[in-house]
Amino acid sequence: MGLTKSFSLYKTHNLISLLIPLPLASSLQHFSTKTPPLPLSNPSSLASDSAALNSSSSINYLIESLGLSKEAAIATFAIYPTLKTSGNPISVIKFLRNSGFLDTHIDEIVSRKPQILASDVQKTLKPKLRLFQDLGLSGSELKDFINANPSLFGYSLNKRLYPSVLFLRNYLTNEEILMAIKRCGWILFFDPDKILLPNINSVQKFGIVGSELAKFLSKYPRFFTQDPKRTEEIAERVKELGFSSHSSMFCYAMIALSCISKETLQNKVTFFKSCGWSEDDIFAAFRRMPHLLSLSTKKLRKGMEYFTNEMKFDQSFLVARPKLLAFSLEGRVIPRHKVVEALRLKNLLKKDVDFHGVCGQLEKEFLEKYVYHYEDEAEYLLRIYKESKENPLNGV
Repeated sequence: MGLTKSFSLYKTHNLISLLIPLPLASSLQHFSTKTPPLPLSNPSSLASDSAALNSSSSINYLIESLGLSKEAAIATFAIYPTLKTSGNPISVIKFLRNSGFLDTHIDEIVSRKPQILASDVQKTLKPKLRLFQDLGLSGSELKDFINANPSLFGYSLNKRLYPSVLFLRNYLTNEEILMAIKRCGWILFFDPDKILLPNINSVQKFGIVGSELAKFLSKYPRFFTQDPKRTEEIAERVKELGFSSHSSMFCYAMIALSCISKETLQNKVTFFKSCGWSEDDIFAAFRRMPHLLSLSTKKLRKGMEYFTNEMKFDQSFLVARPKLLAFSLEGRVIPRHKVVEALRLKNLLKKDVDFHGVCGQLEKEFLEKYVYHYEDEAEYLLRIYKESKENPLNGV
């Protein structure tokens, strides 16, 4: 009743104006052998040639001494044209290799963050790696994390990284922190008091606290790195759309709106209207599954065509069950539909099947209930299922 009242209150508003989030934050020249030599009396030309020669020599030196690729050496020279390959650089490369990083990993890290070669291994690199090891990152996971977030070497351990981890521990377990930084490593790069805390306060005002907050923060950490003012306005807009803050859908609606640009949203609304959906239908489906508007138009079109043309579902059925449009058409919907149809043709189904429930089952559960349960037909049904997965659009 409360939802109906809320909906009627805002019904006159244009749907797009309610859904649209705030603006989203946003060679060497070759010379012919006939070209006459430059006059020796031209000082600027001589200086230019000398600089080019020094550049080439320095880059070659970085390649030969440190084992860097040409790309990594050029990136390093651009930042440190006078960098000497003795001392820190050699120690850094050796440390990374001893820590299990392959030369390809090191190349990528140095290319993206050449400053690492000037780092002190004992005072900077070792303590930073130890911080992430203490959180539970090791082996290939640690290497993948460093490769994805080389910028962490540019942030102070004591002034930024460690305080950020301590801040997150106020809300998350170590396991949840690990989940969060794997999804968004740069959550550690922000000043917690200026970005993370205001964003957390904004969602807490709408009743998202405790375990719900921990789940939200660990699964969608990127959401908490945006402008806090934007977070608050998105939360207000979700409330206006009729979502209860006590509903788990409230968080998903905020995520959905934060990821959709004005143009994308308009295209989705236009698409649904072209399929005969009203704004009320779009609103109702979005409220049931906020992720709906994040699906590509191509996926939505293929799903709509199959459900309406092949399965004969009417519009109201899909509006009430929008999750059907999110399932993999080729990997789940079509193979399961063909198995159910085979059972129906053999009169083996004693009652109507809720296809929404069929699609929601795990594969093991589906096979047990709709394939192996019919022992005499199991081989036939399994063949249909497998062939449909291999060639889902065959006969469609």
